[in-house]
Amino acid sequence: MIEIKKKTAAGSVLAERIARIRIRTKMLLLILLTGTGCLLLFRFLWLQKWDVWGLLAYDFPVRLNILPMPSDDFFEKMAEEALKYNIPESEDDEDAVEAIAPLFDLADDYTAMYLYGAEDGMFRTGYMPEIMNTDPFRTFFDIGYDWTDGSGEQTAAFPLQFKNGYGTMHISFYHSSCFIYPYFLFCLTVCIALFVFINVYYVNKKMKTVIMLKESVLQMSSGDLSTPVPCRDKDELGILSQELDRMRITLYENFRQEQELHKSNRELTAALSHDLRTPLTILKGYLEILRLNRQKEMQAEYIRRCLRKADDIQEMTDRMFEYALVYENTDSIGGHAILSEIPLDSILDSLREHEDFLHLAGFSTSCQFSDLPDSRNVRIMAEPAMLKRVWNNLFSNIIKYADKKETVCITVSAGQNLTVVFQNRIKPEYDETESTKIGLKSVRRMMEFMDGTLVFETENSRFTARLKFPVIDAKDGQ
Repeated sequence: MIEIKKKTAAGSVLAERIARIRIRTKMLLLILLTGTGCLLLFRFLWLQKWDVWGLLAYDFPVRLNILPMPSDDFFEKMAEEALKYNIPESEDDEDAVEAIAPLFDLADDYTAMYLYGAEDGMFRTGYMPEIMNTDPFRTFFDIGYDWTDGSGEQTAAFPLQFKNGYGTMHISFYHSSCFIYPYFLFCLTVCIALFVFINVYYVNKKMKTVIMLKESVLQMSSGDLSTPVPCRDKDELGILSQELDRMRITLYENFRQEQELHKSNRELTAALSHDLRTPLTILKGYLEILRLNRQKEMQAEYIRRCLRKADDIQEMTDRMFEYALVYENTDSIGGHAILSEIPLDSILDSLREHEDFLHLAGFSTSCQFSDLPDSRNVRIMAEPAMLKRVWNNLFSNIIKYADKKETVCITVSAGQNLTVVFQNRIKPEYDETESTKIGLKSVRRMMEFMDGTLVFETENSRFTARLKFPVIDAKDGQ
Protein backbone atom coordinates (compact mmCIF):
# COMPACT_ATOMS: atom_id res chain seq x y z
CA MET A 1 0.00 0.00 0.00
CA ILE A 2 2.83 2.41 0.83
CA GLU A 3 4.51 1.75 -2.52
CA ILE A 4 1.22 2.33 -4.35
CA LYS A 5 0.75 5.64 -2.51
CA LYS A 6 4.30 6.69 -3.36
CA LYS A 7 3.75 5.89 -7.04
CA THR A 8 0.45 7.79 -7.00
CA ALA A 9 2.11 10.81 -5.36
CA ALA A 10 4.99 10.71 -7.86
CA GLY A 11 2.48 10.52 -10.72
CA SER A 12 0.52 13.49 -9.40
CA VAL A 13 3.73 15.53 -9.02
CA LEU A 14 4.72 14.67 -12.60
CA ALA A 15 1.25 15.62 -13.86
CA GLU A 16 1.48 18.89 -11.93
CA ARG A 17 4.85 19.71 -13.52
CA ILE A 18 3.56 18.86 -16.99
CA ALA A 19 0.49 21.05 -16.43
CA ARG A 20 2.71 24.03 -15.58
CA ILE A 21 4.76 23.82 -18.78
CA ARG A 22 4.42 26.87 -21.00
CA ILE A 23 2.02 26.75 -23.91
CA ARG A 24 4.67 27.18 -26.60
CA THR A 25 6.79 24.45 -24.96
CA LYS A 26 3.76 22.17 -24.85
CA MET A 27 3.03 22.96 -28.48
CA LEU A 28 6.60 22.19 -29.52
CA LEU A 29 6.62 18.93 -27.56
CA LEU A 30 3.23 18.00 -29.01
CA ILE A 31 4.46 18.62 -32.56
CA LEU A 32 7.59 16.55 -31.94
CA LEU A 33 5.70 13.68 -30.28
CA THR A 34 2.85 13.57 -32.79
CA GLY A 35 5.30 13.92 -35.68
CA THR A 36 7.39 11.03 -34.37
CA GLY A 37 4.31 8.95 -33.66
CA CYS A 38 2.84 9.58 -37.10
CA LEU A 39 6.15 8.70 -38.78
CA LEU A 40 6.29 5.43 -36.84
CA LEU A 41 2.66 4.74 -37.73
CA PHE A 42 3.40 5.40 -41.40
CA ARG A 43 6.41 3.12 -41.19
CA PHE A 44 4.32 0.36 -39.64
CA LEU A 45 1.49 0.69 -42.19
CA TRP A 46 3.96 0.76 -45.08
CA LEU A 47 5.70 -2.38 -43.89
CA GLN A 48 2.33 -4.16 -43.97
CA LYS A 49 1.68 -3.27 -47.62
CA TRP A 50 2.34 -6.74 -49.02
CA ASP A 51 0.26 -8.38 -46.32
CA VAL A 52 -2.62 -6.09 -47.24
CA TRP A 53 -1.98 -6.76 -50.92
CA GLY A 54 -2.05 -10.49 -50.31
CA LEU A 55 -5.23 -10.16 -48.25
CA LEU A 56 -7.01 -8.23 -50.98
CA ALA A 57 -5.62 -10.21 -53.89
CA TYR A 58 -5.55 -13.78 -52.61
CA ASP A 59 -6.89 -14.28 -49.09
CA PHE A 60 -10.05 -12.25 -49.41
CA PRO A 61 -13.14 -14.53 -49.51
CA VAL A 62 -14.28 -13.01 -52.79
CA ARG A 63 -11.48 -11.87 -55.10
CA LEU A 64 -11.82 -8.19 -55.81
CA ASN A 65 -11.90 -7.42 -59.51
CA ILE A 66 -10.86 -3.82 -58.96
CA LEU A 67 -7.18 -4.88 -58.82
CA PRO A 68 -5.49 -6.28 -61.98
CA MET A 69 -3.77 -9.61 -61.37
CA PRO A 70 -1.56 -11.83 -63.55
CA SER A 71 -2.94 -15.25 -64.41
CA ASP A 72 -2.03 -18.04 -62.03
CA ASP A 73 -0.55 -20.28 -64.77
CA PHE A 74 1.37 -17.51 -66.55
CA PHE A 75 4.81 -19.07 -66.16
CA GLU A 76 3.60 -22.59 -67.08
CA LYS A 77 2.03 -21.33 -70.29
CA MET A 78 5.16 -19.38 -71.14
CA ALA A 79 7.34 -22.47 -70.71
CA GLU A 80 5.02 -24.46 -72.99
CA GLU A 81 4.74 -21.78 -75.65
CA ALA A 82 8.48 -21.04 -75.74
CA LEU A 83 9.23 -24.52 -77.06
CA LYS A 84 7.33 -23.60 -80.25
CA TYR A 85 9.63 -20.67 -81.19
CA ASN A 86 13.25 -19.99 -82.07
CA ILE A 87 15.35 -17.32 -80.40
CA PRO A 88 16.29 -14.54 -82.85
CA GLU A 89 19.99 -14.33 -83.52
CA SER A 90 19.80 -10.58 -82.89
CA GLU A 91 17.24 -7.83 -82.53
CA ASP A 92 17.90 -6.93 -86.18
CA ASP A 93 16.60 -10.31 -87.38
CA GLU A 94 13.15 -8.99 -88.28
CA ASP A 95 11.74 -12.30 -89.53
CA ALA A 96 12.70 -14.17 -86.36
CA VAL A 97 11.43 -11.32 -84.18
CA GLU A 98 8.12 -11.33 -86.05
CA ALA A 99 7.89 -15.10 -85.78
CA ILE A 100 8.30 -15.11 -81.97
CA ALA A 101 5.84 -12.23 -81.48
CA PRO A 102 2.84 -14.53 -80.60
CA LEU A 103 4.74 -15.60 -77.47
CA PHE A 104 4.26 -12.10 -76.03
CA ASP A 105 0.49 -12.38 -76.35
CA LEU A 106 0.61 -14.13 -73.00
CA ALA A 107 1.36 -10.76 -71.37
CA ASP A 108 -1.54 -8.54 -70.28
CA ASP A 109 -1.63 -4.73 -70.16
CA TYR A 110 0.39 -4.66 -66.88
CA THR A 111 3.14 -7.15 -67.82
CA ALA A 112 6.41 -6.38 -69.67
CA MET A 113 8.51 -9.17 -71.27
CA TYR A 114 12.13 -8.80 -72.50
CA LEU A 115 14.13 -11.64 -74.09
CA TYR A 116 17.97 -11.76 -73.89
CA GLY A 117 20.54 -14.25 -75.21
CA ALA A 118 21.58 -16.81 -72.63
CA GLU A 119 25.27 -16.75 -73.59
CA ASP A 120 25.94 -13.17 -74.73
CA GLY A 121 23.16 -11.48 -72.71
CA MET A 122 22.26 -9.30 -75.70
CA PHE A 123 18.70 -8.03 -76.11
CA ARG A 124 16.68 -9.89 -78.71
CA THR A 125 13.11 -8.68 -78.50
CA GLY A 126 10.48 -7.67 -75.99
CA TYR A 127 7.04 -6.34 -75.21
CA MET A 128 6.14 -3.03 -73.52
CA PRO A 129 2.67 -3.16 -71.83
CA GLU A 130 -0.03 -0.90 -73.23
CA ILE A 131 -0.70 0.69 -69.85
CA MET A 132 2.80 2.21 -69.83
CA ASN A 133 2.01 4.05 -73.06
CA THR A 134 -0.92 5.95 -71.53
CA ASP A 135 0.03 9.36 -70.18
CA PRO A 136 -2.14 9.40 -67.01
CA PHE A 137 -0.87 6.03 -65.78
CA ARG A 138 2.71 6.73 -66.78
CA THR A 139 2.72 10.04 -64.95
CA PHE A 140 1.12 8.45 -61.89
CA PHE A 141 3.60 5.56 -62.08
CA ASP A 142 6.69 7.76 -62.42
CA ILE A 143 5.72 9.89 -59.40
CA GLY A 144 4.80 6.86 -57.30
CA TYR A 145 7.98 5.06 -58.36
CA ASP A 146 10.10 7.83 -56.84
CA TRP A 147 7.99 8.01 -53.66
CA THR A 148 7.91 4.28 -53.04
CA ASP A 149 11.40 3.43 -54.31
CA GLY A 150 10.04 1.25 -57.09
CA SER A 151 7.63 -0.78 -54.96
CA GLY A 152 5.03 -0.75 -57.76
CA GLU A 153 7.20 -2.88 -60.02
CA GLN A 154 7.99 -6.61 -59.48
CA THR A 155 10.63 -8.19 -61.71
CA ALA A 156 11.72 -11.74 -62.41
CA ALA A 157 14.54 -13.14 -64.60
CA PHE A 158 14.89 -16.83 -65.44
CA PRO A 159 16.27 -19.09 -68.23
CA LEU A 160 13.70 -20.21 -70.81
CA GLN A 161 14.10 -23.08 -73.30
CA PHE A 162 13.29 -22.49 -76.97
CA LYS A 163 13.54 -24.70 -80.07
CA ASN A 164 17.05 -23.62 -80.88
CA GLY A 165 18.38 -23.21 -77.37
CA TYR A 166 18.04 -21.25 -74.15
CA GLY A 167 17.37 -17.58 -73.59
CA THR A 168 16.93 -15.36 -70.53
CA MET A 169 13.45 -13.91 -70.01
CA HIS A 170 13.00 -10.74 -67.91
CA ILE A 171 9.45 -10.16 -66.65
CA SER A 172 8.17 -6.91 -65.08
CA PHE A 173 4.74 -6.89 -63.41
CA TYR A 174 3.00 -3.52 -62.83
CA HIS A 175 -0.25 -4.89 -61.39
CA SER A 176 0.65 -3.98 -57.82
CA SER A 177 1.17 -0.32 -58.78
CA CYS A 178 -2.62 0.02 -58.88
CA PHE A 179 -2.60 -0.89 -55.17
CA ILE A 180 0.78 0.27 -53.85
CA TYR A 181 0.50 3.90 -54.88
CA PRO A 182 -3.06 4.42 -53.59
CA TYR A 183 -2.07 2.55 -50.43
CA PHE A 184 0.91 4.87 -50.06
CA LEU A 185 -1.37 7.89 -50.41
CA PHE A 186 -3.80 6.32 -47.95
CA CYS A 187 -1.06 5.80 -45.33
CA LEU A 188 0.30 9.29 -45.91
CA THR A 189 -3.17 10.84 -45.65
CA VAL A 190 -4.02 8.95 -42.46
CA CYS A 191 -0.77 9.97 -40.75
CA ILE A 192 -0.98 13.61 -41.84
CA ALA A 193 -4.65 13.77 -40.87
CA LEU A 194 -3.85 12.30 -37.46
CA PHE A 195 -0.98 14.77 -36.97
CA VAL A 196 -3.15 17.73 -37.97
CA PHE A 197 -6.13 16.52 -35.93
CA ILE A 198 -4.15 16.17 -32.68
CA ASN A 199 -2.49 19.57 -33.03
CA VAL A 200 -5.67 21.32 -34.17
CA TYR A 201 -7.53 19.70 -31.28
CA TYR A 202 -4.95 21.11 -28.84
CA VAL A 203 -5.09 24.57 -30.44
CA ASN A 204 -8.89 24.45 -30.48
CA LYS A 205 -8.89 23.54 -26.79
CA LYS A 206 -6.74 26.58 -26.02
CA MET A 207 -8.91 28.78 -28.23
CA LYS A 208 -11.96 27.66 -26.26
CA THR A 209 -10.17 28.83 -23.12
CA VAL A 210 -9.43 32.18 -24.80
CA ILE A 211 -13.08 32.50 -25.86
CA MET A 212 -14.12 31.62 -22.31
CA LEU A 213 -11.86 34.39 -20.99
CA LYS A 214 -13.35 36.79 -23.53
CA GLU A 215 -16.86 35.93 -22.35
CA SER A 216 -15.79 36.44 -18.74
CA VAL A 217 -14.33 39.86 -19.57
CA LEU A 218 -17.55 40.82 -21.38
CA GLN A 219 -19.56 39.71 -18.36
CA MET A 220 -17.37 41.82 -16.10
CA SER A 221 -17.65 44.83 -18.41
CA SER A 222 -21.44 44.49 -18.35
CA GLY A 223 -21.39 44.69 -14.55
CA ASP A 224 -21.56 41.01 -13.62
CA LEU A 225 -18.87 40.67 -10.97
CA SER A 226 -20.39 37.72 -9.14
CA THR A 227 -19.77 35.02 -11.77
CA PRO A 228 -16.36 33.36 -11.20
CA VAL A 229 -13.88 33.12 -14.07
CA PRO A 230 -13.43 29.42 -14.91
CA CYS A 231 -9.86 28.24 -14.40
CA ARG A 232 -8.95 24.86 -15.89
CA ASP A 233 -5.30 24.92 -16.92
CA LYS A 234 -2.16 25.85 -15.04
CA ASP A 235 -0.22 27.36 -17.94
CA GLU A 236 -0.22 31.01 -19.05
CA LEU A 237 -3.94 30.93 -19.79
CA GLY A 238 -4.58 29.37 -16.39
CA ILE A 239 -2.53 32.09 -14.69
CA LEU A 240 -4.42 34.71 -16.71
CA SER A 241 -7.72 33.15 -15.60
CA GLN A 242 -6.62 33.19 -11.96
CA GLU A 243 -5.46 36.80 -12.09
CA LEU A 244 -8.62 37.84 -13.94
CA ASP A 245 -10.73 36.15 -11.27
CA ARG A 246 -8.71 37.88 -8.55
CA MET A 247 -9.27 41.20 -10.31
CA ARG A 248 -13.00 40.37 -10.48
CA ILE A 249 -13.03 39.66 -6.74
CA THR A 250 -11.14 42.89 -6.02
CA LEU A 251 -13.51 44.92 -8.19
CA TYR A 252 -16.48 43.24 -6.54
CA GLU A 253 -15.12 43.98 -3.06
CA ASN A 254 -14.33 47.59 -3.99
CA PHE A 255 -17.78 48.02 -5.51
CA ARG A 256 -19.42 46.49 -2.44
CA GLN A 257 -17.32 48.63 -0.09
CA GLU A 258 -18.12 51.72 -2.12
CA GLN A 259 -21.83 50.94 -1.87
CA GLU A 260 -21.49 50.39 1.86
CA LEU A 261 -19.49 53.61 2.13
CA HIS A 262 -22.12 55.63 0.29
CA LYS A 263 -24.76 54.02 2.46
CA SER A 264 -22.76 54.89 5.59
CA ASN A 265 -22.29 58.45 4.40
CA ARG A 266 -25.99 58.82 3.76
CA GLU A 267 -26.76 57.36 7.17
CA LEU A 268 -24.13 59.61 8.78
CA THR A 269 -25.49 62.70 7.08
CA ALA A 270 -29.04 61.80 8.08
CA ALA A 271 -27.98 61.05 11.65
CA LEU A 272 -25.95 64.25 12.00
CA SER A 273 -28.74 66.29 10.47
CA HIS A 274 -31.12 64.78 13.00
CA ASP A 275 -28.65 65.25 15.83
CA LEU A 276 -28.12 68.89 14.91
CA ARG A 277 -31.77 69.65 15.56
CA THR A 278 -31.51 68.98 19.29
CA PRO A 279 -28.55 71.31 20.11
CA LEU A 280 -29.94 73.94 17.73
CA THR A 281 -33.31 73.82 19.47
CA ILE A 282 -31.69 74.06 22.89
CA LEU A 283 -29.36 76.83 21.72
CA LYS A 284 -32.29 78.72 20.29
CA GLY A 285 -34.13 78.39 23.61
CA TYR A 286 -31.19 79.69 25.64
CA LEU A 287 -30.71 82.61 23.26
CA GLU A 288 -34.41 83.40 23.45
CA ILE A 289 -34.15 83.49 27.26
CA LEU A 290 -31.11 85.76 27.04
CA ARG A 291 -32.91 88.00 24.54
CA LEU A 292 -35.89 88.38 26.88
CA ASN A 293 -33.45 89.09 29.74
CA ARG A 294 -35.06 86.54 32.03
CA GLN A 295 -33.39 84.86 35.01
CA LYS A 296 -30.47 87.27 35.11
CA GLU A 297 -28.77 85.24 37.80
CA MET A 298 -28.53 82.33 35.27
CA GLN A 299 -27.28 84.34 32.31
CA ALA A 300 -23.63 83.33 32.81
CA GLU A 301 -24.65 79.68 33.00
CA TYR A 302 -26.85 80.00 29.91
CA ILE A 303 -23.99 81.65 28.01
CA ARG A 304 -21.70 78.77 29.04
CA ARG A 305 -24.31 76.29 27.88
CA CYS A 306 -24.75 78.15 24.59
CA LEU A 307 -21.02 78.05 23.98
CA ARG A 308 -20.98 74.32 24.73
CA LYS A 309 -23.85 73.68 22.33
CA ALA A 310 -22.08 75.82 19.72
CA ASP A 311 -18.99 73.67 20.17
CA ASP A 312 -21.10 70.54 19.75
CA ILE A 313 -22.61 71.91 16.55
CA GLN A 314 -19.20 72.91 15.23
CA GLU A 315 -17.81 69.42 15.93
CA MET A 316 -20.73 67.79 14.10
CA THR A 317 -20.45 70.07 11.09
CA ASP A 318 -16.67 69.58 10.96
CA ARG A 319 -17.18 65.83 10.98
CA MET A 320 -19.70 66.06 8.15
CA PHE A 321 -17.33 68.22 6.12
CA GLU A 322 -14.38 65.91 6.71
CA TYR A 323 -16.27 62.78 5.64
CA ALA A 324 -17.62 64.51 2.56
CA LEU A 325 -14.14 65.82 1.75
CA VAL A 326 -12.48 62.42 1.97
CA TYR A 327 -15.03 60.35 0.10
CA GLU A 328 -16.26 62.72 -2.59
CA ASN A 329 -14.54 63.48 -5.91
CA THR A 330 -11.58 65.82 -5.92
CA ASP A 331 -13.32 68.17 -8.36
CA SER A 332 -16.06 68.83 -5.83
CA ILE A 333 -13.73 69.68 -2.93
CA GLY A 334 -13.25 73.29 -3.67
CA GLY A 335 -16.57 73.92 -5.37
CA HIS A 336 -16.06 77.16 -7.23
CA ALA A 337 -12.92 78.03 -5.22
CA ILE A 338 -10.05 79.55 -7.18
CA LEU A 339 -6.41 79.37 -6.16
CA SER A 340 -4.71 82.68 -5.53
CA GLU A 341 -1.27 83.89 -4.52
CA ILE A 342 -0.67 83.97 -0.76
CA PRO A 343 2.51 85.56 0.59
CA LEU A 344 4.71 83.84 3.12
CA ASP A 345 4.09 86.68 5.63
CA SER A 346 0.40 85.79 5.75
CA ILE A 347 1.20 82.12 6.35
CA LEU A 348 3.67 82.94 9.14
CA ASP A 349 1.16 85.26 10.81
CA SER A 350 -1.47 82.53 10.76
CA LEU A 351 0.96 80.02 12.24
CA ARG A 352 1.94 82.49 14.99
CA GLU A 353 -1.73 83.06 15.90
CA HIS A 354 -2.28 79.33 16.25
CA GLU A 355 0.95 79.05 18.25
CA ASP A 356 -0.39 81.65 20.68
CA PHE A 357 -3.63 79.65 20.97
CA LEU A 358 -1.57 76.55 21.82
CA HIS A 359 0.13 78.55 24.61
CA LEU A 360 -3.29 79.56 25.97
CA ALA A 361 -4.33 75.87 25.85
CA GLY A 362 -1.34 74.93 28.01
CA PHE A 363 1.10 73.65 25.38
CA SER A 364 4.78 74.54 25.13
CA THR A 365 5.88 75.23 21.57
CA SER A 366 9.07 75.63 19.59
CA CYS A 367 8.60 77.52 16.34
CA GLN A 368 11.59 77.59 13.96
CA PHE A 369 11.43 79.65 10.80
CA SER A 370 14.90 78.80 9.46
CA ASP A 371 16.54 79.44 6.12
CA LEU A 372 13.75 81.74 5.03
CA PRO A 373 14.48 84.23 2.24
CA ASP A 374 12.86 87.63 2.04
CA SER A 375 9.26 86.70 2.89
CA ARG A 376 7.93 89.39 0.59
CA ASN A 377 9.27 87.52 -2.45
CA VAL A 378 7.96 84.07 -1.42
CA ARG A 379 4.42 83.19 -2.45
CA ILE A 380 2.35 80.04 -2.86
CA MET A 381 -0.83 79.24 -4.75
CA ALA A 382 -3.66 78.31 -2.38
CA GLU A 383 -7.32 78.88 -1.63
CA PRO A 384 -7.50 81.10 1.50
CA ALA A 385 -10.54 79.50 3.13
CA MET A 386 -9.23 76.01 2.42
CA LEU A 387 -5.78 76.91 3.77
CA LYS A 388 -7.46 78.19 6.93
CA ARG A 389 -9.29 74.85 7.31
CA VAL A 390 -5.94 73.06 6.90
CA TRP A 391 -4.39 75.00 9.80
CA ASN A 392 -7.53 74.64 11.95
CA ASN A 393 -7.63 70.90 11.36
CA LEU A 394 -3.95 70.31 12.13
CA PHE A 395 -3.92 72.49 15.27
CA SER A 396 -7.22 70.96 16.47
CA ASN A 397 -5.58 67.55 15.99
CA ILE A 398 -2.65 68.74 18.18
CA ILE A 399 -4.96 70.06 20.90
CA LYS A 400 -6.95 66.81 20.97
CA TYR A 401 -4.18 64.22 20.74
CA ALA A 402 -0.87 65.88 21.70
CA ASP A 403 0.75 65.40 25.09
CA LYS A 404 1.12 68.76 26.89
CA LYS A 405 4.20 67.50 28.69
CA GLU A 406 6.15 67.48 25.43
CA THR A 407 7.04 70.45 23.23
CA VAL A 408 5.16 70.92 19.99
CA CYS A 409 7.67 71.77 17.24
CA ILE A 410 6.71 73.76 14.16
CA THR A 411 9.37 74.21 11.49
CA VAL A 412 9.05 76.29 8.32
CA SER A 413 11.60 76.28 5.50
CA ALA A 414 11.48 77.60 1.94
CA GLY A 415 13.28 76.58 -1.23
CA GLN A 416 11.64 75.24 -4.34
CA ASN A 417 8.86 74.21 -1.93
CA LEU A 418 7.50 75.80 1.21
CA THR A 419 7.74 73.06 3.84
CA VAL A 420 5.84 73.17 7.14
CA VAL A 421 6.55 70.38 9.63
CA PHE A 422 4.53 69.66 12.79
CA GLN A 423 5.94 67.32 15.45
CA ASN A 424 4.41 66.31 18.78
CA ARG A 425 4.15 63.37 21.14
CA ILE A 426 0.82 61.56 21.34
CA LYS A 427 -1.03 61.31 24.63
CA PRO A 428 -0.61 57.88 26.27
CA GLU A 429 -4.35 57.25 26.27
CA TYR A 430 -4.46 57.78 22.46
CA ASP A 431 -1.20 56.00 21.68
CA GLU A 432 -2.74 52.57 21.16
CA THR A 433 -6.08 53.81 19.86
CA GLU A 434 -6.94 52.76 16.33
CA SER A 435 -7.93 55.96 14.50
CA THR A 436 -9.58 56.43 11.11
CA LYS A 437 -7.44 59.59 10.59
CA ILE A 438 -10.35 61.12 8.77
CA GLY A 439 -9.21 64.64 9.63
CA LEU A 440 -5.72 64.06 8.23
CA LYS A 441 -7.21 62.48 5.11
CA SER A 442 -9.34 65.55 4.57
CA VAL A 443 -6.22 67.74 4.92
CA ARG A 444 -4.45 65.57 2.36
CA ARG A 445 -7.31 65.99 -0.12
CA MET A 446 -7.28 69.76 0.37
CA MET A 447 -3.51 69.84 -0.13
CA GLU A 448 -3.90 67.86 -3.36
CA PHE A 449 -6.47 70.39 -4.54
CA MET A 450 -3.90 73.14 -3.91
CA ASP A 451 -1.14 71.15 -5.72
CA GLY A 452 0.55 70.44 -2.41
CA THR A 453 1.30 67.26 -0.47
CA LEU A 454 0.84 65.98 3.07
CA VAL A 455 2.86 63.13 4.54
CA PHE A 456 2.20 62.02 8.11
CA GLU A 457 3.64 59.18 10.18
CA THR A 458 3.66 57.91 13.74
CA GLU A 459 6.82 56.35 15.17
CA ASN A 460 7.59 55.66 18.83
CA SER A 461 4.57 57.69 19.96
CA ARG A 462 5.79 60.72 18.01
CA PHE A 463 3.57 62.15 15.32
CA THR A 464 5.01 64.04 12.35
CA ALA A 465 3.09 65.85 9.63
CA ARG A 466 4.97 67.37 6.69
CA LEU A 467 3.23 69.78 4.31
CA LYS A 468 4.76 71.00 1.05
CA PHE A 469 3.51 73.89 -1.12
CA PRO A 470 5.10 74.72 -4.51
CA VAL A 471 6.72 78.16 -4.28
CA ILE A 472 6.29 80.72 -7.06
CA ASP A 473 8.52 83.74 -7.46
CA ALA A 474 6.73 86.99 -6.79
CA LYS A 475 8.18 88.48 -9.99
CA ASP A 476 6.93 85.55 -12.05
CA GLY A 477 3.52 85.85 -10.52
CA GLN A 478 3.09 89.45 -11.55
